[in-house]
Amino acid sequence: MNTAPHRSPTVAILLAIASSTAITLSVPASESSSSSKSNPSSPPLQQSDTRADRLERELEELRRRLGEVERELRDERSGRTPDGEPEERPDGPAEGPVVEFTPVWSRETLERPAALRGVYDKPFLMSIWRRAHIGGYTELEYHSFEDGILGIPEGFRMHRTNLFLFTEISDRVQFGSEIEFETEFEGTGVSDEIEVALEMAFIDWVIFEELVIRGGALLPPLGRINVNHDGPVRELTERPLVSTFVIPTTLTEAGVGARGTIAVGEDVSLGYEAYAVNGFNVLDSNGNLSAPITDIEQVLREGRTSIGGDINGGVAGTGRISLGLADRLEIGGSWHVGTYDEEGDNLLRIFAGDMAIVQPVSWFEIALEGEVAVSDFERNSFARTAGVPDRFWGFYVQGSIGGMPPALRDLVPHVFDDEGARFTIVFRWDHVDLDGDTGDVLEPGINFRPVADTVFKLSWRLTQKSIGLRDLPGREDFDDDGLVFSISTYF
Repeated sequence: MNTAPHRSPTVAILLAIASSTAITLSVPASESSSSSKSNPSSPPLQQSDTRADRLERELEELRRRLGEVERELRDERSGRTPDGEPEERPDGPAEGPVVEFTPVWSRETLERPAALRGVYDKPFLMSIWRRAHIGGYTELEYHSFEDGILGIPEGFRMHRTNLFLFTEISDRVQFGSEIEFETEFEGTGVSDEIEVALEMAFIDWVIFEELVIRGGALLPPLGRINVNHDGPVRELTERPLVSTFVIPTTLTEAGVGARGTIAVGEDVSLGYEAYAVNGFNVLDSNGNLSAPITDIEQVLREGRTSIGGDINGGVAGTGRISLGLADRLEIGGSWHVGTYDEEGDNLLRIFAGDMAIVQPVSWFEIALEGEVAVSDFERNSFARTAGVPDRFWGFYVQGSIGGMPPALRDLVPHVFDDEGARFTIVFRWDHVDLDGDTGDVLEPGINFRPVADTVFKLSWRLTQKSIGLRDLPGREDFDDDGLVFSISTYF
């Protein structure tokens, strides 16, 4: 197969001009030297006139060739051949490789710190026609304990593999999607069942940077974790409790709205997102909750809306406002308000605040992030009788120090000197209060990134108080302390 690169006529002409120009510039000097040696008595003025005439003729020739190039460029833009006939073009771009692969080891590290990334801040394995970009990530986990409430099985688990497809439809229209393949675990036994879910599929119409219309299957910007939850980004394997029960990540909803970024200073930006979506489905008209009364902490996770419809005619509103400083600090506030029951009589109000700061110091980086959220259930007499809870709330605080000691880089450069290679020490405190059912977890850990997009995580989960210890039928106490290990990578 011929792998020689294709050159357009325009490129060929430009190369010919460049070559002739180089030859032209080299000839006068040699001819002048030869002429001087053969006829030393020639008058200097006559020699100068001869060179000037020759240079003028060559300049005219260059002008003629440049005119041809300009005409050909106009023909290419209008879709015609140099003879004026319409050009027959194959489908897709005529030049360049159709598929371009970008392996992990040759990627550039993403500029934004991991804690501050959004849905577009992802590396990709390959691009098709430089418009469609394909990638994904995968996670393998090991737990030395079992936790049915959190959906954690004991032993190794190939937790999930997600695929991305992002497409630039035009300069102002983009499409982003993610499909998840996840193993299911219901709290007893083992399972080989794979759940396939559409995690997001949205269209962006970019009017200005300050105004982008977005519609489709969205990731509501409720807190930071729901938008920025990829395994290779997080420093610990398990998501925080508040981002599991109070904000049930991953939360996907069908809807439409707008987002944008407004520059308010040289390094200061104001971001916003606001969408109309379906809302939660917690209580039907027969008084049935989305989760059994003995598993009331799961009521929001099980009440996540279907992207195919809603149980009532109401529309919920969700959004987030953030203030960013020089890609080092971000503070945000978010909300989700809408009816949660089939009759449309009761509101669910979720409010969250989040922050993340990243500060480089010498060869290492200090990061601090956190989130607090509250879910308030409005309850009429019917909802109270059905067992709808009153309030869920919680928070997490996480600190980390990461970098690669110069001594290790010098000692074993082929292992520790890749771009993005680093060790990170991390500690997180989780707390939730699920209508009186409280949980507290401390989790120290360490991880290693051979490259920025791949991480080996090791932590020890110290549960101070387990969720589910209330005296309810069908609930047992269990040991949920232990070792957590995982490998996660973008591809």
